[in-house]
Amino acid sequence: MSSKKEGSAQISRRSFVANTGVVIAGGAAALGAGLAATPVRAGVTAGKNMDYSTLRLDRRDNGLLIVTLNRPDAGNAVNTHMGIELLDLWTALVRDGEGSKTCCVVLTGAGDAAFCAGGDMKERDGMTDEAWRHQHEIFEQALWTMMECPVPVIAAVNGKAFGGGLEMILAADFAYGVDTAQLWFPEVMMGIIPGVGGTTTLPRIVGERRANEIIFAGKAFGASEALEWGVFNRVCSASELMPVVISTAENIVGNAPLAVRQAKKAIHLGMQMDVRSALRFEVEAYNRLTGTEDRREGVDAWNEGRKPQFKGV
Repeated sequence: MSSKKEGSAQISRRSFVANTGVVIAGGAAALGAGLAATPVRAGVTAGKNMDYSTLRLDRRDNGLLIVTLNRPDAGNAVNTHMGIELLDLWTALVRDGEGSKTCCVVLTGAGDAAFCAGGDMKERDGMTDEAWRHQHEIFEQALWTMMECPVPVIAAVNGKAFGGGLEMILAADFAYGVDTAQLWFPEVMMGIIPGVGGTTTLPRIVGERRANEIIFAGKAFGASEALEWGVFNRVCSASELMPVVISTAENIVGNAPLAVRQAKKAIHLGMQMDVRSALRFEVEAYNRLTGTEDRREGVDAWNEGRKPQFKGV
């Protein structure tokens, strides 16, 4: 490797460590060219001035951001490069905080065959144990940061979702799926387990005993089971999926953005508390809204019978 390339790799590595706290031993070479090619960027607004190669972003003027996993020839499987780009995207959304113009995110896959086929096993073929662990750290950080996203994330499941793809669905705030969707945790068939949230999020959604069966047996399930068990909120035909998801997302972005953020925070954190603590936290979240312009505008519009004009302040 030339000194110029080595310098570029070190800059990318330093940027990645500084922005995520994940230490990549051995530098960019440990994870392949993807790490050197995509330094994590700070201080940017997600969806603007981004040159992602594995993600397609569509930012709407109303505050809706549609994120498409864009590796259709590989079933939208997550390779190292996509993992870094997902981490960069979710980190930007978290960092933007209340100043972000994004009010809701829709996450879907390119094409009509797959939402996400999980980790790219072709890239992992022959990977050293050390490189595997470090790649997995990127995937962990990306999904955990997605779960910290302050605005609602809706998964629009346009096809099959295996492994990490199913974990993304479970990490979203809710999901709609096509009637032909197939969902699968095959990890135990490969000597590993769902390791990016699957063993944590699945039992919280479908119950422990159902999660035991799904993960231990490594058997796929369809859209009807996903709906019955609470993985999907709604099942649609392929032609209906995105219009229905976007309609729901537009309902969300039309509401007071600070209120939606506080509601998400109260629900997510409240579910991790005892009831009394959750009730107190809910009141604190409520009280943060009483002095906002949006609260005054919402009450005025309600009493005047008109549509409110929320500003997020």
